[in-house]
Amino acid sequence: MRFHTRELIKNLEENLQNSYSLPIFKGYKAINKRGVEKLIDQIYATLPHDVQKAREFLRARQYDYTPQNNTTYETLQNIENTLDEGFPFAQTVILNIRELEKLLEQLQNNLPIEITKAENLSK
Repeated sequence: MRFHTRELIKNLEENLQNSYSLPIFKGYKAINKRGVEKLIDQIYATLPHDVQKAREFLRARQYDYTPQNNTTYETLQNIENTLDEGFPFAQTVILNIRELEKLLEQLQNNLPIEITKAENLSK
């Protein structure tokens, strides 16, 4: 079972990895802010549909799960805040890439339990 949210997060990671590294400032990259914001907006829009799809899948297989307090939206907000705090330069924003990588890892690890369970069961 494939979820669009997971694919969008991968696209976000690739976008950041392919950003321009700044030779003068080690560990910093010039990131296309608008491109990253569009991907985040797509994640916000897709996540509820993916959760619903996962719940239906789990119900159809009579799999019990306990919904957990989810921090996905909080992590997305933290990514947006990091973008806003970066140094703007032309069409980009200059950021410490390690901070964003940590947030993306949190995002991957904190997807709703329904999505994670449905992915594991469908393998």
